[in-house]
Amino acid sequence: MKCWIFIAFIILSFPFAVLFWLWWKIPSESEIRGCIKTKMFQVDLCPKNPNYVKLRDISPYLQKAVVASEDSLFWQHSGFDWESIKRNYEENKKAGRYRRGGSTITQQLAKNMFLTSEKTLIRKGLEAIITLRIEKYLSKKEILERYLNAIEFGNGIYGVKKASLHYFKKSPSQLTLVESAFLVMLLPNPKKYSASFYKKELSPFATKRIRQIVSNLYQFQRINEADYANALVEL
Repeated sequence: MKCWIFIAFIILSFPFAVLFWLWWKIPSESEIRGCIKTKMFQVDLCPKNPNYVKLRDISPYLQKAVVASEDSLFWQHSGFDWESIKRNYEENKKAGRYRRGGSTITQQLAKNMFLTSEKTLIRKGLEAIITLRIEKYLSKKEILERYLNAIEFGNGIYGVKKASLHYFKKSPSQLTLVESAFLVMLLPNPKKYSASFYKKELSPFATKRIRQIVSNLYQFQRINEADYANALVEL
């Protein structure tokens, strides 16, 4: 009899244990809005940090290139791009394995700030909840600003200020269209794709991808014809 009572107690207590775990894991408004050390890369994400750059001091070319390449509906959605999720699910299903995700900039920020790189259903669920809270407490400009200050651009290179100095010896505000496209090209796999920089010659892949990023910006009228023509000459 006592055994059944104990089992029943465990079963009934489980939902409360899950709720407590979620309450403990989900960041508060002050944690989302305040200064933190990111969970993913241990970046000091704080305006007082000398490596932190305000969005107004980041090249508009980089801002546009990141949004166009990483999350084209960033300014319209509320944290999730459902069409992209559906499309990537179909591609993964067709391939028979996980090849692509559908993470938005907000989801990537949620992961970088508060989670790890593990790929489990529990972590994805937690990521979704945190994404909604980030969208609730931060404006789109604040989300993009924090994202650009937290992401990886190469081995040990985190944040747009360090990336601009490392690759181009200049501040983020001075980045050209092609330089911005180069940094965005790195994002899917920074350690691998930065090899072109160290070899002092763009690989065929890097050249093609940078051209594609620039062309997409022009096609969707994010840059003018003069910017587009100048970038093609530079490439």
